[in-house]
Amino acid sequence: MSMIANVQNGQQILLTEYMRSIPFFSGLSDPHFNLLQKYAEFITLKRFEILFHRGEESCHLFYVCAGMMKVSIHLALGREVIRKISHPGMLLGEASLYGEKYHSAMAQALDRQTHIIRIQSSVLRRVMTEDAGVALRLFDYIGDRLKKSEFRLESVIAEDARTRVINFLKENALLYGNKVGFNELLLKHNFTQQDIADFTGTSRQTVTTILNDLKRSNVIAMNRRRILIRDVENLA
Repeated sequence: MSMIANVQNGQQILLTEYMRSIPFFSGLSDPHFNLLQKYAEFITLKRFEILFHRGEESCHLFYVCAGMMKVSIHLALGREVIRKISHPGMLLGEASLYGEKYHSAMAQALDRQTHIIRIQSSVLRRVMTEDAGVALRLFDYIGDRLKKSEFRLESVIAEDARTRVINFLKENALLYGNKVGFNELLLKHNFTQQDIADFTGTSRQTVTTILNDLKRSNVIAMNRRRILIRDVENLA
């Protein structure tokens, strides 16, 4: 068997394993699962590699298996606004399920290796019409994302920069951090202080000041790729 065939077989095995673990597809019948898998592709992105650009045709749903993605738009004078940071278990391109023809933002990998499953939206919509369970789970996910977007908008309007940065740390640590002590959480990440600023609607200098202040107060400890939060429940 050739090296290319070995790589293709390995990717197919990874695709099957990851797709079996996707909670949205729990309980799918074999014909529906096989149909989705037929029109699915396993993708590996390197850091800073683009998954899709703003304005490109939107005809796929993307599931993050490993690594981290950011979805952002670039405004005048080179300013970037990060709409969301996607971790394993999250979706990208879900608007294609309800009629969005073109991507309204860019998606870029933040990790050295980010694994993505790409599924044709038209095929998934067909499965959704035939399996109400899949449709309900996807709608619940989309509804939850909309609620978080609304909360974030309210935060930008009503809260100061320090609170927004702290909320960013809390949310990511609670969702993706590892417990290492009685009430400590270690957040391993690949976003920069500029990323935090772009996500929270502040400046990089403000983020640096807030993080340094939290560090001096022994509320957090940090290095370039890790943030240890001493007591996430009382982080303030």
